[in-house]
Amino acid sequence: MRILLLLLISLSLGACGPSSPDARLNQALEQLQEGIESRDREQVTELLHPQFSAQDQYDNAWAERTLRLMFLQNQRIGVLVSSQTTTIDPAYPERAETTARVTLAGAERFLPNSAGQYDIRLFWLDEDGHWLLRDIDWQRVR
Repeated sequence: MRILLLLLISLSLGACGPSSPDARLNQALEQLQEGIESRDREQVTELLHPQFSAQDQYDNAWAERTLRLMFLQNQRIGVLVSSQTTTIDPAYPERAETTARVTLAGAERFLPNSAGQYDIRLFWLDEDGHWLLRDIDWQRVR
């Protein structure tokens, strides 16, 4: 009984430590999706790295403008991730890459007014224990 109690205490103390890079990265991915679906611009932009780049040409200001426009045009936004792979670089553990196929759907009230499927690549950097989105590239699936 005493050994079981010690084991439970040690497991609970281990859970109190800093979360793993994998867990923090998954949390950032969830925050990104939730921010888009809840139309919370700040929740999304706080995940962007100061040198954020989209399609090798757009920056943070573009991302903010695009989010504002998307949120104004759509009362509801759905994000469906149909496949996703995330890899933390073993040689540089502060770098990670996510590739996914994502369907985005926007709607006013109950009727969808836009939808598209995209193959995306997200490049993440771990800055002081926080994964930030450094680059995103996408291609529409035809």
